[in-house]
Amino acid sequence: MDTTRSARAWAPDVLGPEFRSLTLPLSDGAQATLVEHTPEAAAGRPPAPLIDRETWVPLTSALPSDLLDDVVVLFLHGWSDYFFHAHLARFWASLGARFYALDLQGYGRNLDPDRVHRVGHSRTAEDEGLQRPGYITDLSEYDADLEAALEVIEEAHPDRRIVLSAHSTGGLISVLWAHRNPGRLAGITLNSPWLEFQYSTAIRKILQPIMGLGRTATTALRLHLPNHTVVATSAAHGRLPYDARLKPPDSFPVYAGWMRAVFAGHEEVEDGLDIDVPVLVQTSTRSLRKIGYDPEMEATDIVLDVDAIARRSIQLGRTVVLNRVPGAMHDLFLSHSSAQTQAFTGLLRFARGYLSPQPAA
Repeated sequence: MDTTRSARAWAPDVLGPEFRSLTLPLSDGAQATLVEHTPEAAAGRPPAPLIDRETWVPLTSALPSDLLDDVVVLFLHGWSDYFFHAHLARFWASLGARFYALDLQGYGRNLDPDRVHRVGHSRTAEDEGLQRPGYITDLSEYDADLEAALEVIEEAHPDRRIVLSAHSTGGLISVLWAHRNPGRLAGITLNSPWLEFQYSTAIRKILQPIMGLGRTATTALRLHLPNHTVVATSAAHGRLPYDARLKPPDSFPVYAGWMRAVFAGHEEVEDGLDIDVPVLVQTSTRSLRKIGYDPEMEATDIVLDVDAIARRSIQLGRTVVLNRVPGAMHDLFLSHSSAQTQAFTGLLRFARGYLSPQPAA
């Protein structure tokens, strides 16, 4: 049974009455933000739909509501991103799990949209007093964010098992943390995790030493990353289900120090991890790279190489389930309804097979 929570400065969240958020102070003035799904807060109101205009959740009449009633799910977002997936929270809640999400330091709810360093600023972020979104020099620095979030979660739910759920760069952060922290989790579910550089391992190995030549960690690289996912998502749903100031169409600036940190994470995965819990890896079946927009982008991963993800997935640990979803975009849970159906079905099957309490042998 969940215990009464300590008094904390929870605040209403931008996602509405089903959600609340908590600022987590970190060292050096940084902060992360923990978001909790609280369906009980909407008691007396009509139940929130699992199907709405922006997002679509299948299986509404067949979900076993007590399947994961001893589980807490903690979600991590990807690069140049933040948590807004209300439908994902409702899905886990409909299985009996409690759901939290973490906006990592330098992302989302921790940013002032008017002070963000964006592509095209001529001076440095320090000169203009701007925030440098997503900037970090070692992915293990996010351990502080995770530990602060887990302290709150474990205090509130001491008898529940913890499952990490993550997307893209959040997936890379999650698997590295799980490898360093055995015995802490019951499982991991990954949505298009960034397990390898999308332009091949060989190119990563060439670029790794170059990233350190003549560049400070805060050097903004001359990379223009048009986010055609914005157009694809709009086409799929009619309008964007997120704040484009916090998930910008052209991405946030890419810094040399951050790129080196990501490459170091890729190298660790290549060397092989030893995650001690079951891992679900879900991706699209196809990747696509084009300079201009193409309608095919609504049904393919235009960010990462899905075949590279599939190859790297077997190096995560002892038990890895790979589910490749036809017609899915990079974020499976922003895809067209048919792809979302298969992605949510993949989560449900993994929950039944690997996360539900197992009978004694």
